[in-house]
Amino acid sequence: MKRFILVLSCLFMVGCNSTNKVDEVNANGEKAGNKSSIVAESNTFNESESETLKYDGEIDFDLSIMGADMVYATIYQMMIDPHTYEGKRFKIRGNYYSSYSKDKNEYYHFCMIKDAAACCAQGLELLWEDEKMNLHEGCPEEDAMVTIEGIFETYEEGPNTYGRIANAKLVEE
Repeated sequence: MKRFILVLSCLFMVGCNSTNKVDEVNANGEKAGNKSSIVAESNTFNESESETLKYDGEIDFDLSIMGADMVYATIYQMMIDPHTYEGKRFKIRGNYYSSYSKDKNEYYHFCMIKDAAACCAQGLELLWEDEKMNLHEGCPEEDAMVTIEGIFETYEEGPNTYGRIANAKLVEE
């Protein structure tokens, strides 16, 4: 037992050694001189990365290629923290549904996305780019599988804040 404790103690001491024998190498294959050069390179990367995140007509979040559970979780997060996703371009795939409000005399359009077990669903409201579709003309069939692109926005209705895909348009796959 004493030998076991002695060997274990030696292993802990060796494992706590602070010298690192591995050379740090930057993207050009050169040995990095110090940590400040690594930090400078990191800051340069972050600046160039933030430039590509500016809106350029590209999709920010393509939920149509994600797994069902990840899509469900992302949409849930959008509903919990909608302001984080505001102004981002989304591509989503799900079942189309609509509902008519007699009180407001308008149609509401939705894309429902089910989780992997198909027991739960999260929906996103749609505001079509084509105004005729907002009046329920030329819309897909109920329960049809659709792929939609649009920009996420929030709006206030009474005391509540809602999120929806605005400028929504059907996309062929």
